[in-house]
Parts: sequence; C-alpha cells; structure tokens
Amino acid sequence: MTSNAGAPHARGDVADYVAAGLYACTFAFVLCLASGTLKSMGGEIVPIWIVDGYLVAHLMVTPGKRKFTVLAGGTLGILGANFWVGESVYVASSFTFAGFLEICIATALAPRVTRAKDLSYPRSFLQFLLGSCIASLSSGAAALVLLGGFFTVHPFSSFSNWVISDALGFLIFTPTSLVVASGELIEFWKCSNRNWSLLLLGILGVVTALIFCQTTYDLLYWILPPLAVLAFQTELAVVLIGTLLCISIAVPLTVHGTGPLWLIPYVSMQARVLALQMFVLAALSVTLPIALMQAQRNRLLSLLANGERRYRMLAENADDVVLQISPSGEIRYVSPRVEKTLGFASKVLLGCVIFDLIREEDRLAVVQAISNARAHVAETSVIYRIRRSDDALLWVRSFISAGPIDASSNEALLACTIRDIDATLREQHRREADETELKRLAYVDSLTGLFNRRYFDAQLTTRFGGQPPGERAQRIALLLADIDHFKKYNDTYGHQAGDECLKAVASCIAQAMRDGDIVARHGGEEFAMVLGSNVHEDVVSIAERVRAGVETLRLPHDGSPLGIVTVSVGIAHALTVETNALALFREADKALYVAKRAGRNQVR
Repeated sequence: MTSNAGAPHARGDVADYVAAGLYACTFAFVLCLASGTLKSMGGEIVPIWIVDGYLVAHLMVTPGKRKFTVLAGGTLGILGANFWVGESVYVASSFTFAGFLEICIATALAPRVTRAKDLSYPRSFLQFLLGSCIASLSSGAAALVLLGGFFTVHPFSSFSNWVISDALGFLIFTPTSLVVASGELIEFWKCSNRNWSLLLLGILGVVTALIFCQTTYDLLYWILPPLAVLAFQTELAVVLIGTLLCISIAVPLTVHGTGPLWLIPYVSMQARVLALQMFVLAALSVTLPIALMQAQRNRLLSLLANGERRYRMLAENADDVVLQISPSGEIRYVSPRVEKTLGFASKVLLGCVIFDLIREEDRLAVVQAISNARAHVAETSVIYRIRRSDDALLWVRSFISAGPIDASSNEALLACTIRDIDATLREQHRREADETELKRLAYVDSLTGLFNRRYFDAQLTTRFGGQPPGERAQRIALLLADIDHFKKYNDTYGHQAGDECLKAVASCIAQAMRDGDIVARHGGEEFAMVLGSNVHEDVVSIAERVRAGVETLRLPHDGSPLGIVTVSVGIAHALTVETNALALFREADKALYVAKRAGRNQVR
C-alpha cells in the first residue's frame, strides 16, 4: 500500500513551474512586440532590444531547475511575437534561435547577483558587461549567418545595429528588471531620497525633450550634465532608468524628423539611429563609472557610519569608560559611562586634558604609555589614580592603543579605556597584607613578639649554608641565652607572672641587637641570636649587653640566689666548626651549659 502524502506537494511544484513559464512567456511576448514597434519606428533599426535583457534578469533571480521553465516560456513568447508580426517560419525561427543563444550565453557569464545594487561592485559589473558583449556578438553572428539574405544592402550596418541594440538592452533593461524583480523598486519608493531622484529624472526628461524637439541648434551633448548629476546623486538603477527615459523620448522625436541628429546629413535613417545608439553608449560610458564610484563611495560611507554606530553603541553600553584622546592628552570623545565612574558629564570633559585629572605622581607613567602606544602602534596598559568630580582619588586601569586620524586636526588619535579597579586593587592590597601578616605570624612567637624557633632554624641554615666556606668564619656567630632558675620563678609567682617575665626579658634582648641580627625565642625560657659579625670582641660585647640589660631590669626572683631575674649566655663562632649549622648550635649550647655550671648570670 503506497502513501500519497507527497502528492499535494508535487502538484504545488508543478503549478509553480507552469506559472513561472506562463509569466515569462507573457512578458517576453509583450516586450518582443514592444521592441518590434521600436524597430518599425526606426525604419527597421531597433534602437534597443529589451526582451532579452528582461529574460536574463528573470533567469538571474529564478532559483534551481525553474530556470529551464522560464527559459522555455521566454523562448516561446519570442517565437509567438515573431509569428504575430507576420514573419515567416524560417525568419521567426532564426530570430528566436539567435535570441535563445544570446540569453543562454549572457546568463551563463552573468555574475551571481540577485539585485541591481550587487552590480555596483566593479568586478560584478565588469563581468556582466563582458558577458553582455560576448552574448550580443554571438547572437549577431548567428543572425548574420541565418538571415544574411534578409538584411539590408549593408550587412555590417545591420550587424553593428544588432549588437549595439542588444548590448543596450542588456545594459539598461537587465538591471532595471532586477530592480523590479528583487523588490528594490519598493525600497526606492519608500526611501527618503525618492522625491529628489524623481525630480532629477523629471529634469532629465524635460532637457531631453527640449533638445530633440528642435533642429536649430546642436544641443545633443547637453543631455550629459543632467545624466552626470543623476549618476552622482542617485543609485545605479535610477541612472539606467534615466537612460531608458532618454531613449524613449529621443527615438520617436528623431524618427519624426526633429532633434540635433537631423542637423547632420546622414545617408539613411539607419545611420541616424545608429548614431543615436552610439551616443547613448558614449553617455553610458561616462555615467556608469560615475554611478559605480558613487555606489562604492556610498557603500564605504555606510560601512563607516555603521562601524561608528556600532562603536558608539558598544562604547556607551560598556562597563569601561571609552575615550578618544589626542597625543597631547586632549579628550575628543568620552562615553556616557564616565558620569557613573568619575561623576563628570561627558560634555564637561570634551576639550579637557586628561593629565589634569591624573594624580601628579602617576602622570609620567601615563605619558610613557601614550608614547609607547604611538611609537609601537600597539596596545599598552597602565594603572594610575584619577580624580573624580568629588576630588576623591580612584584607582583605574587604562588600555591605550593607536587610533584613526582625526580629519579636523590631522592627528592620530588614541583609543583609551578607563576601568574602575579601585575596589579590586584595595581588596588585592588587603589580601596581600593579610598574607604577609599570616606569614609573619607563622614565624613570630605570639607571647614575646620575637621570631619563633621555626624562623630561627630556617635563618640559621640559610645564613650558615649560604656563605662561601672562606667567609663563614667571618660572618656567623651564635648566642644562646637562658633565664636562670625560671622553673622556680613560675613555681613562686605563677605562670602568668612567668609570661610577663618572658616578655620583659625578650624586649631587653631585642634592644641589645643590631640591624641584621636575628633574635628568637627558641623554646620555653631559652632565646637564640644569630649575629652578622664574627669579631670576637663584638660578639662578647653584645652578649654582655644582653646579660647586663636583663640584670638591670631588677625583676624580683626569690628563687634565685641573687634575688633578681638573670640570664646566662653561651657563644659559638663559626670559626670553631667546619660546615655544620647543627654543630654550631651544639657548641653554643655547650657554652651555655658551662655558664650555668659556673654559677649563672655569665657569658661563656
């Protein structure tokens, strides 16, 4: 059992194909008769052959396989029109074959465009022009071979007329038909420039009529100024419509015996109409380049305007402030975001110098960033402080890069952004301070405020191992100090008083040190010191200063024979050991033990 689900769709496609063929056939038939009317008006000379130009345009906008239907319908329309005017079967068939050949070649060589505006690109237009010329020459050659006996006594005149009239049909009527088929005519009618274009077309029509209504003065080339104005001011399609308007006025008046071409004694009407065709080609050779250049200019201006519009839209909606500044720092443009970031209205800052807003200490860095951006044509960034409208300073980061040339001053402007990083930077500084404090706390004894044992061991290893062997004896000395009878002190006065005693002794030891010396609470009541000098007299002097300083505190200690808090100090020099930091510590500990055994409150 088969399904008929696709049948309605298939019937719809067939109907579309038939409609496209009938549409092409009808238009080709009417336009072929119109071309035949022009031929009869011109005395068997066709000023412009419009049907092939229309069919090529129709084929250019027709998608896929439907092109074959349009081509078949158009060919039948041309054949029917030739029979309608009374041509014999052979003549009608020959004309139709020449037209069919011409349409196929022109379509095959035509650029891939779907609207007349696409032909304003130089490459597309040149391809279209070349294809039209080849198609016209091929068709003329075929007609000359098939209908040589039916031409006038001047075959070359008929050949040239055929080629020129067909080429004019392509150049004028193909883009004009594209305007209608692509919907550009509706766009033109809705655009704001419509009235101006209609006015220029009206002036061109009046000038053409005035020129060809009289035979007193040779004013033929006065058609060129209004055509040139039309090319400068309007689109390509309007220029071609204007040219078609000129032909539709000039041909009937010339055929009826008026116009500047009657001031020249041509031998026949054929020669006179051929001269008119040549003039139209000359006019097109002047106006079409102008129209193409104007189209390119308008396209570039449109791209520039769109780019500027997008730039402004992005700038005005970005979180960063966007500026354009001159090399001297003058603000030429600033986005509205500046009001939220800095508190200034945009118009207030225009013309101001950005350096006046920057903190004086940071200006040099910004000047250097601008110089780098100009010299290397590269983006640079700089962090600085800028003044808000309330005089508060804000940390910001700017990205600066080389920009376009300002037309008014001929200077290369710089693109600059201002990003508020104040909160971020302050948070970063806070985090760094916290990290520094955490690192410090990791190496600091919480009771005394001195370095702890971890820091002392690391520094001893670093200082001892970081020196060349020959310098070690001259650079390192180690002192160990221990509070005498401290256990008895705690037992007598309590641990809280013991903590206060430790803090007082630690402060006294720290005051005895010099810059570069390290003092740490090594554990319990023991303190360790690494000295940056190994001169024996200096080391002993510092150790004695530590001992005497604690004794001078006169802290009561009933558990000590002296009745006050004292310390014993042991000294070790790197000179007495070879390479081992641990051995140096052991030597200092031995010296401290000797001081303790000898009666305490001593330096050994």
